[in-house]
Amino acid sequence: MSSEEINVAFYCSHIAKHTAQANENVMIYGPAVMNAEVICYKDDWEDVKTVGVGQGREQEKRLAEENYPQIEAFREVTQKGILYALEDRQVDAVIQDVTKAAQTSHYDSLPLSENDHISYVLVVDKDFAGTEAFADFIKSYNEAVRKLNRPAYLSERLGVKESWLEDKSIEFLTLEESEE
Repeated sequence: MSSEEINVAFYCSHIAKHTAQANENVMIYGPAVMNAEVICYKDDWEDVKTVGVGQGREQEKRLAEENYPQIEAFREVTQKGILYALEDRQVDAVIQDVTKAAQTSHYDSLPLSENDHISYVLVVDKDFAGTEAFADFIKSYNEAVRKLNRPAYLSERLGVKESWLEDKSIEFLTLEESEE
């Protein structure tokens, strides 16, 4: 997708920063999701020493190090190979987005951090941000946020039991309407 085709996109916060710096036509509009990552593991948590993490996910590494001092090493793995690395015991645990973790809810999981952190931000084409279509998008987005922040609704959308979400602190954030 070329930069001209991007009107609205959700990016991990660290990737968004690089995207906005590399393309003067886009801007970070605001934070969209907090606490969206979890650490998934197969065996005993006490035995977790090496964690698989998506390539370039420095914020996730930093949060895991700060919150779980037992972690000794990280292995960068492609998103496509991250569960294979866990299943094949190349790593003891993996850091995943909660939506991916829900697809493998048979693994045990822990929140990535006990402190709130921004996981995803909204990146918008600057010209698009001032349009009526974007204002309509923000209204629809905020309506979806209100639904997704209800555990019963989110668990249904993710295809997991509501109890699976109990230790997850994921929060979808409303976005302010543009003043332009």
